[in-house]
Amino acid sequence: MNRTVVITGTASGFGRESVQKFAGEGWNVVATVRKDTDLDVHKGLENVRTLLLDVNDEEADTAFADQALAQFGRVDALVNNAGYYQMGPIEASTSDQIHRQFQTNVFGLMALTKAFVPHFRKQRSGVIINLSSISADQGYPYTSVYAASKAAVAAFSEGLNIELASFGVSVKAIFPGLHATPIFEKIDNATDIPEDYLAAMDSFFNSPQSSLGSPPSVTAEVIFRAATDNRPERVRYYSGPDGEMIPRAKTLLGPEWYWEEFRTANISGPSPLWAALSPNAGGEQVEQSR
Repeated sequence: MNRTVVITGTASGFGRESVQKFAGEGWNVVATVRKDTDLDVHKGLENVRTLLLDVNDEEADTAFADQALAQFGRVDALVNNAGYYQMGPIEASTSDQIHRQFQTNVFGLMALTKAFVPHFRKQRSGVIINLSSISADQGYPYTSVYAASKAAVAAFSEGLNIELASFGVSVKAIFPGLHATPIFEKIDNATDIPEDYLAAMDSFFNSPQSSLGSPPSVTAEVIFRAATDNRPERVRYYSGPDGEMIPRAKTLLGPEWYWEEFRTANISGPSPLWAALSPNAGGEQVEQSR
């Protein structure tokens, strides 16, 4: 019997590529989208059922596990991909923006995970894969709220990896580097930013390392590997050359020296050492709406 995966946020980017990857490997896929207009986004793919779900609606999240289970009779993996990106200095970010950032990236993800855990526990198997970010390992400027939400996802995944181990359920977190995905076209920007920030922001967002990203298929491959590698003890998976560099650089430099190099690179530019350690993120242009 084919295995079944539930993937959230599949209208574009990592989610859409992941649907294509899993379906191409013979999995049944329950794909979620937030808008009626996206219900045909996976049209033509066999064994894919596309359903509406707004992960911000925690009551809908609770009911969705049974709905997903009814599609193919079983769920073997859950990929929490749906996400939201808020950007801007904390001083200019509203409380509503901050709350919405955590509602989507953390509280909605937790609610949906909680809904699926009883099914996985009873069948004594299952994989939960949560999309974190390289910014969870060290916060980038002007995206500190986003980074905090993704750090919460990382810690949540690590805790659950141990909590659910005795039930045969594994929990993983994906840490993508910079990718050329439509998330950059849907940024919730802070407004009325004080002029004091503008020069530094312009320098940061127009740096060479901020302009190129890996194609989303790179992370889709890593998500599939995390779901199928039969390594329940492994939690962290990095994707993209810039993402994969981080754990290696931390091992080489140690946490304190690594942070000094990272901080300097993002304030005054990379040192020769940091430049040598840092590969290009990828070969596709990243369009960042600001």
